[in-house]
Amino acid sequence: MKKFMIILVSILLASSAEALPSRYDLRENGYITSVRNQGIPGPCWAFAALGSMESSYLVQHLNTDKKKPDLSEMQLAFYTYKGPNPEKNFTPRHSSGTLSLEGNSFKAIAFLSRLAGPTDEKILPYTTTIAYEQRQALAKKAPESYKRTMRLHDAYFLSGQTTIPVEKRKELIMKHGAIAVSIYSDIFKYKIKGKYFTYFNNSEGTKTDHEVLLAGWDDNFPRDRFSPKPSQNGAWLVKNSWGTMRGHNGGYFWTPYEQFMKGGTAFIAAKNNSRLKHYGYDDLGFCSSVNYSWGANVFKISSKREQLKEAAFYTPSNNSSYEVYVYSLGKKVPSSPVSGKLLSSVKGVKEFAGYHTIELPERLLLLNEGEYFSVVLKLSGGFMPVETRFDNYSENARVNEKESYFSRDGKTWTDGIKINANPCIKAFTELF
Repeated sequence: MKKFMIILVSILLASSAEALPSRYDLRENGYITSVRNQGIPGPCWAFAALGSMESSYLVQHLNTDKKKPDLSEMQLAFYTYKGPNPEKNFTPRHSSGTLSLEGNSFKAIAFLSRLAGPTDEKILPYTTTIAYEQRQALAKKAPESYKRTMRLHDAYFLSGQTTIPVEKRKELIMKHGAIAVSIYSDIFKYKIKGKYFTYFNNSEGTKTDHEVLLAGWDDNFPRDRFSPKPSQNGAWLVKNSWGTMRGHNGGYFWTPYEQFMKGGTAFIAAKNNSRLKHYGYDDLGFCSSVNYSWGANVFKISSKREQLKEAAFYTPSNNSSYEVYVYSLGKKVPSSPVSGKLLSSVKGVKEFAGYHTIELPERLLLLNEGEYFSVVLKLSGGFMPVETRFDNYSENARVNEKESYFSRDGKTWTDGIKINANPCIKAFTELF
């Protein structure tokens, strides 16, 4: 029996390896959009996040009109820091210009997960220069007022290269599209050898400063094409955001598997639903974690009638198990997030750390205007992702009484205002 199991495992591993080709290029299948030009240092994170979403949209064949999406980096980069509601704005590190401010995947997810975007490039075109009057006018307009093109459904966090195998990144690219990763980019270390544009630089250790997209790979890409030479053949195909004039192959370059990459995020897109409504208190997203296994948010229905559709949350580690419970709490301010009638529950495991949207199993969860309901989350591992205040990052985070709760046993609850944090738990309803 033991010998049979060893043979079976070997067969499964072999078939998994055979499923991955030695070479893959998203461009050849039309699963990636054209190279853009950020023009100035800073907003590469917005180009990488939206480029990953565009690619995900194409891989899933959600473009039923056969047109390739073109999302507005301007909307994401600008409204991450500027907007009419201060509690939804991250803290700028500099006072001069908004687009030149650095960002990251966490900020992009915070913005996109609350249905603030993305909108289409034609609606809000990207520009590197914004006049003072234009900047003031944009800042008075809510990002939610722009027509949404698609929505963020999930975002998978990839930890350091030592814990995420090359094969797993490949699987994600084939299944979900381009992956946003961070590297250290030194313009003097890019090399041209024949028709190939290459980059290899690990001299900065674990420091990174530029977001790009993994768009494919070639296991047999010769190491001799790099300077310095890596120890083995094989390389990633990388989509940059410096326009088509930077590098051969229209703005792409090759980097070896040995190139240090910090983290990485696969942004998973979904078709837009204009009737969808967001409930959540974590406008600034996943800022930290607190030592509680349970978190809950209490929401109040603000339209005549709404149907509960989905819940969303973050998991702080890979292979996290979760339990989600939805309660109807009546029309009075509840004393506890679990004091009402249980409407729905769902359990599962998420392979990757990240942001996740799940469907609620009962499809006719109807609530009327003025009624309270709660979304309760239990996570394995003992830590709950939260929005909280941090200097030079999320000072605008706002915590109100009787909205957010935490618990270690699911029975005794502590108001979030005492912890100065909101659990990252959302609900999505549809106007009925």
